[in-house]
Amino acid sequence: MRWYILKALLKKEFSRHLANRGGIALAFLLVAAAVLLSVFAPSETAAAGTSMVGGVHHCYVDYDRATPLIKHLQENVPPELKAQVRFREIPPSRIGTLIDAPPGTGSIQLTTRYEPGKRPVVEVHVWHPDGEPNALAPYEQWLWKETRRAFAAEAAKKMPGTTPPEEPVFDADKWLVLESHKRFQEQTEAARGADAGGVPLVPDLSIDRRGLGGKVLDFRAAIATGMVVFALYFSCVYLLPTLNCEERERGVLLAQAITPASPTELLAAKFVFYPVFGIGLAATLAAVYKPDVLSSLFFWLALFAVGGGFLGIGMTIAAWAKTQRAAFLGGMCYLLSVSMVLLICSINHIPYLSYLAVEFHGPRILHAALSGTVQTAHWRHLAAALGLAVAWLFAAGWVFKRRGWQ
Repeated sequence: MRWYILKALLKKEFSRHLANRGGIALAFLLVAAAVLLSVFAPSETAAAGTSMVGGVHHCYVDYDRATPLIKHLQENVPPELKAQVRFREIPPSRIGTLIDAPPGTGSIQLTTRYEPGKRPVVEVHVWHPDGEPNALAPYEQWLWKETRRAFAAEAAKKMPGTTPPEEPVFDADKWLVLESHKRFQEQTEAARGADAGGVPLVPDLSIDRRGLGGKVLDFRAAIATGMVVFALYFSCVYLLPTLNCEERERGVLLAQAITPASPTELLAAKFVFYPVFGIGLAATLAAVYKPDVLSSLFFWLALFAVGGGFLGIGMTIAAWAKTQRAAFLGGMCYLLSVSMVLLICSINHIPYLSYLAVEFHGPRILHAALSGTVQTAHWRHLAAALGLAVAWLFAAGWVFKRRGWQ
């Protein structure tokens, strides 16, 4: 391996890419998209990304007049919902009717109906996105909890000197079930009549709800992961085969073959330039999203593993394709084929086959690094990705030496 020849080959690759304005423009667009993601989707925004992936990012509380219940709700919106809950007064005729709303929004309509000699009725109309009845669950939990508190406070004002009902432990998960069960116990004991002092007919209920330990998907990290993976794919699986086939069509590759440069040096120059370009662009995108990730060893190992795998795939396509069009179609066909195989394996629970794809391990380890959730299983995915990268690189070198000049 002669350094002066390798240096000349790297300079040639660099000059060709400077002349490729489309590739430079796309790289700048990726960086700009990462900056916009970082600026306009701050991490403390609870609803960031929900408008893109479904769910409700704003809930309107519609009412026809400012009753004590409405005032209580306005004063007791929890901090995590303040940016999403919006109150608005609408005409009484519109309560209970469908109001056009933009995607990602829901509505809770409240009104109080009075009839002479009867108990007032508070009507609650919940309008959720079509086909997503649970989309308003966080807002409904807040509504029922604060509605009970508001009614208890109003009853206490009208009954001075009396002991108000005991307030349940509002845990947002179990209190409605426990309240209903307690009411059921009281009704059962009342129906028993004279034997009310005996052994209780209905046992008490205890609910213990715990998480599995996994975190909710970080959508910002998922988008950043997609950008990083695309940067590596763009450099190694799109640019490398396309530009290599361009050299073959113009005779540049054959001209290099008759120079003092050996096939190993020609191959080494490509193996050095394209991963460096892709990893540099990917690291820039990741740093814009989360600068601390650059100090993570796991992140750099993940970049090298995914970049090496994509480099081997790209060089294999470049060796088999004869023209730029064939190289482009080969990259697209590979991407679609692997995506379909991974999707079929995931839907039909086919084991082990997905483990043979770099695309199965790569997004997992990169997302873990960007979201700061690296666990033992991610190190196993990293080891598998490194193994696949080595296999692809050996296969690419063998195929290129046999077919790369033809």
